[in-house]
Amino acid sequence: MTDKNRRKFVTVLGASTVAVPVSALIGSLPSHAADPAMVDEASDAAKNWEYVAVSTNAEQKCMGCALFQGEADSKGGPCPLFPGEHVAAEGWCKAFAPKPS
Repeated sequence: MTDKNRRKFVTVLGASTVAVPVSALIGSLPSHAADPAMVDEASDAAKNWEYVAVSTNAEQKCMGCALFQGEADSKGGPCPLFPGEHVAAEGWCKAFAPKPS
């Protein structure tokens, strides 16, 4: 192995040992992207699921649904029925399924 090849190898090896931990650190930082939009009740998907942002039934709200993926104390969160959007925690749709006790 020539001196140039050895130096190049050591340089690449050294750079990769630094790059891997740095990329892991960057990947673990919280995202600063904008929060997803709330579901629009006038959208086709919302109409299909009869989604409303405020439930008329106190016992059936998105926050109590098995599909709701938001935090317990949040105002909204993701739902697999509406990819890329958030549903209101106080909302409801016809796919409501109570969370298991």
